[in-house]
Amino acid sequence: MPSRASDMATQGFTLNSAKAANGETVHINDYVYVSSPWSERDGTPYIIARILDFLPPSSAIKKGSSKIPPNELHVRLSLYYRPSDISGRSVSDFRLLLAAIHTIIEPISVVRGRCYVRHKDKIEDLIKWKHTPDHFYFVKFFDPYIKRDYEVLRTAAVNNIPPDVKEVLLQRYEYLLMEKEMVADLLDTYRSCVICEKWAASPDTVRCELCKKFYHMQCLNPPLAAKPAKGYSWGCLACTIQRRKDVESEKYRFTSNGGSAPPRGKAAKKEKAAVNDKPDVMFRGWPWRYFGMYTRAEDTLNPEDLIYPRAVTRVGPKFQANVMSWEQQVEAERRRQESLETLTAVERGFDPGEKKHESTITLLTAVGRYMDAVAQLQMPVPPYDVRRLNKAVESYTAMGPDKALKYLQSLKLSDFNPIEWTDEETRIFEQALEKNGGLDAHSTGKLLGKRAAEVLKFSYTWKNKKLKTENDLIRQHRKVHAAHARNNNRTLGPPSLGKIRSRAESENSDDEGSLYNASFATINRMQCAACSTRTSNVWWKCPRTVAGNAMCESCGSNYRKYGVISFVKAEDAKRPEKKEPKGRRGVKGDTASGASTPVPSSAPKLPPCSCCRKMEPKSTMARCKTCTFSAHSGCYGIPPEAMGPNWECELCANIGTEESHLEPRCVLCPRDNSALVARIKSKKLPADFDMLSALKPTEGCRWAHILCSAWMPEVQYANGGTFRPVEGISTIASSRWEATCTLCGQQDGAKIQCNDCATYVHPSCAYIAGYRFGFEFQLAKPGRWHRDTITIAKFKDEAGVMTPGCWCKGHDLEGRAIYDMFEVDPDQGENALQIYSTLYKTIPATDGFALLRKAQRLDRFEEIESTSAPVHSCSSCGIDVSPRWHGAGATTQCHQCWFRTQPAVMAA
Repeated sequence: MPSRASDMATQGFTLNSAKAANGETVHINDYVYVSSPWSERDGTPYIIARILDFLPPSSAIKKGSSKIPPNELHVRLSLYYRPSDISGRSVSDFRLLLAAIHTIIEPISVVRGRCYVRHKDKIEDLIKWKHTPDHFYFVKFFDPYIKRDYEVLRTAAVNNIPPDVKEVLLQRYEYLLMEKEMVADLLDTYRSCVICEKWAASPDTVRCELCKKFYHMQCLNPPLAAKPAKGYSWGCLACTIQRRKDVESEKYRFTSNGGSAPPRGKAAKKEKAAVNDKPDVMFRGWPWRYFGMYTRAEDTLNPEDLIYPRAVTRVGPKFQANVMSWEQQVEAERRRQESLETLTAVERGFDPGEKKHESTITLLTAVGRYMDAVAQLQMPVPPYDVRRLNKAVESYTAMGPDKALKYLQSLKLSDFNPIEWTDEETRIFEQALEKNGGLDAHSTGKLLGKRAAEVLKFSYTWKNKKLKTENDLIRQHRKVHAAHARNNNRTLGPPSLGKIRSRAESENSDDEGSLYNASFATINRMQCAACSTRTSNVWWKCPRTVAGNAMCESCGSNYRKYGVISFVKAEDAKRPEKKEPKGRRGVKGDTASGASTPVPSSAPKLPPCSCCRKMEPKSTMARCKTCTFSAHSGCYGIPPEAMGPNWECELCANIGTEESHLEPRCVLCPRDNSALVARIKSKKLPADFDMLSALKPTEGCRWAHILCSAWMPEVQYANGGTFRPVEGISTIASSRWEATCTLCGQQDGAKIQCNDCATYVHPSCAYIAGYRFGFEFQLAKPGRWHRDTITIAKFKDEAGVMTPGCWCKGHDLEGRAIYDMFEVDPDQGENALQIYSTLYKTIPATDGFALLRKAQRLDRFEEIESTSAPVHSCSSCGIDVSPRWHGAGATTQCHQCWFRTQPAVMAA
């Protein structure tokens, strides 16, 4: 009886839909998530692809697919790349894809579900599209063979191509692929040659610099061999003659190099075609083809013309060797043989009975037979042991094959100098590996009292045993792949190497897939490695690039679908764990009177930090004994020696010392922010203390918010750890004082700019309006920062130049690595604001003491003010130089004009 595969192959296989691993029905041209087993793809996110067609199992046999059921349906997929897959760098827009002409054939069991991909020009509201789950878009094409990206334009938007060619392309392809340099030419209006009136392709035409008309290089008489070199222009015959006449008649003035070129269309300003939900036009399964600088427009009419992108040709004398014909080769060989001299040699004589060189030859096959016999011997060490092989070769050379085999059979284990380490020595060796970050044979040998060679030799044995354990576990788990691939909709595969658990633990976990089962999650208290939440219906396994064991349902799904991990703390991770209230115990009292002992009232609840609005860590929390202002030492800049029950905040301490102004008003903020507060009607009533209650004294005995001073680039601190005193307010650029805040509409106070849209806002207004404050890391490039030395900051896993930022609510910051100013680095024990102020805002000790720094700043300010003098201009003659000026404003006159207007008597 013929099999199902053979029936489909003989009868013609046609199938338009099938069920994916999650039970969802997918059709041809649907966009789907594709993923290999979790271990085989090394924890990478899902692949996004488009279904081209379904294939019978017999026509989709691949190398290494023996474990796939022979009767499983296969699917041909067209892949889309993520930008991070190409460049290896993190991108801010994780919904952006790169189209490609790259197909793979996979079983239907690896299809995880549906998604949606569309070109940017066919999306009406891009922001809404990007915020919809499972929605992606693309604007460029990447060729994996040329290693170059191309622009993707809709065929309907292209104008500068022949009408007959455009009509055929509209019927076959929805998009055209081209180089970036060709976008402006193809979006321009239709061009034609003046002589033949045919389409003027850019590579074959020249443009007259005077009349701006196009000519085919072959239509000119004589034809042009090549375009003018860079920096030169070309003029047609009629314009050249007319220009010569104008020069001879002195009518032509060399004031310019010719008329300006007519405006050309740009890709950025093109009008989008009407957005519709019609399916893309396709030809043989592909919605695009290449139409760039290496394409002949006439070739695209041929349906057999290749649609792949092309590069510059490699045909010609520069790239190919001149191979002679067969007759030329025979003649050249004959001449070479004739030129060679006939060489004769006389063999030397031998003595009678002397053998020739045969007696000194050792056949290689004899050594091979000997080593095969050695491999069959029963010896204390395995056949692949290097010491065994060395002894076999040495004994063969010294004794011959027969005696060597007898000698090897008599060897014992002690003859091989075996490596025997105790468990304690192995433990010390592993600790040294972890401490040194790798093998240091000399230092480890000193700890163990062994030679470095012995330590190195043992390291290979130890490493191979570890690899053997991991490989055995992988083989064990791969056995279940074929049995579970049809019925399991989760990603299968063994656990990540380096994270293999013990037998007792692995039995309680679902190591076959990328999900932990409910029993294992219940026994082991899970915590998301990304958002730190402890509540989730499903727990996913972490990729190797993330430190942790599990991810919650939201973070794990987002990583697999979008390839992004958001390290934003969840709400339950931010709140401190609630303690169970203590039950009231029974109280014994006088039964006659019924009196009982009164229950003591509970201690007042400590308020959270006024800056970060968090309670933890409580060990660094301080509370002002006067006004009950609470703050962490890192958030408010409290030195360790000042911590204690008698600590006072800056404002309360100033009441007793009166070192600074008694009015606690920030000199960088507007005098009145009531207009902004009234505008934000939906904002909740502020707490007793917040971030705007944290003020620090300035060098002028005034006050400034920590938020305002930290985000003002010109402001610095004498001590960055305590954020005080604030210096450099007089050096703030005048543009920051003169600009108008977009939130409160006032010019009073210093403003900062949004990092993305450059709008001016007061830091305090931005905080009240709920703007995002944080820090980003950028690569350290001296040419970019225009400094001889660059300060590199390290925070968690980031390293680079630390820059503060403020973002409006209208910007999409999803996917960008922005750290909150109060986010703590567990390794350094400091928050981001502390690290930034210490490294970038602290004044160097070489700048002198505080009074000298203030005097130097005032001197620079006075020099600038003294150099600015009033500029006068005469209202009569317009001159701006005069020994004396008369009048003011619009009636200002120089001394000469004023003298002319005076009566003649005064002149006498």
